[in-house]
Amino acid sequence: MKYSLKIDPLLLPALVSFECVARHGSFSRAAEEMGHSASALSQSLRSLETRLGVRLLARTTRRVALTDEGARILEGVRDGLASLGGALDALEVRRSRPAGTVRITLPRMTFGRYFAPHLAAFARLHPEVSLEFALEDRLVDIVADGFDVGVRMGEQIAADMVALQLGGPERLVTVGSPDYFRRHPTPTTPESLEGHDCARFRYASSGRIARWTFQRDGQPLEVNVNGRFIVNDLQAELELVRRGLVLAQTVGSIVKDEIARGELVEVLDEHAISLGAAYLYFPSRAQMPPRLRVFIDHFRSACGAVPGAPQAR
Repeated sequence: MKYSLKIDPLLLPALVSFECVARHGSFSRAAEEMGHSASALSQSLRSLETRLGVRLLARTTRRVALTDEGARILEGVRDGLASLGGALDALEVRRSRPAGTVRITLPRMTFGRYFAPHLAAFARLHPEVSLEFALEDRLVDIVADGFDVGVRMGEQIAADMVALQLGGPERLVTVGSPDYFRRHPTPTTPESLEGHDCARFRYASSGRIARWTFQRDGQPLEVNVNGRFIVNDLQAELELVRRGLVLAQTVGSIVKDEIARGELVEVLDEHAISLGAAYLYFPSRAQMPPRLRVFIDHFRSACGAVPGAPQAR
């Protein structure tokens, strides 16, 4: 939105001085309140009158009085100063209590793992704070795109960002359902996935289909897999796995409970790679609005976040 100022901003100090002199009916008392000399105020008011082309004050050696034009202008000046004061008071209230919207950009896989379990508690504690989550897999410039905070998985974060690690390092695991393995042999090497129905993940940002990634003897190994299903959403991918239709690669912490209960089976464990940790990052701690402060503090505590710089990949 473009704002159009009705007056020259350079007139504002003189208008404030005019209101103060009119309120006190005295240059000397107004000068004492404002911390200026009486002669400086007098000169400021004369310049204002010249600029406006009207006489605002009638001056004698004993008193200062408003002219008719001055009285008319004073009413508008006081209304304007009251409105400005109200805006500043509202800003102070907003500055001192958490209110408003926090915008977060994050990969889809991190929402359910780090944020969803703790949102109800946050909502109860901070009812005036709204959260806007932008779930996307592309790397985002949070300053340029207007976000307050971002999350990255194992990515290098710019040195001028404050970074908090959310929990421990993650692993990329390969899983299937018991029903799937009743109908298919268990793969023993990444290459043996060739005969399996594997969920393929298409990145929404680039349209690229992800290759499956493993490690062998500490060295990265990428494999092109085949399968009848292509998705661009983690939850849809896992739903296919749970129904016994496919194998999939996913973040280990997301499925650890299902693996522990025997609802899913992890395979190729010795070839699983580390994804590194997830990092909550933001530009600066200086003059941080309360809404952002309570967001960071809440999820830092809930996820066991610790300060630290991420490692470059």
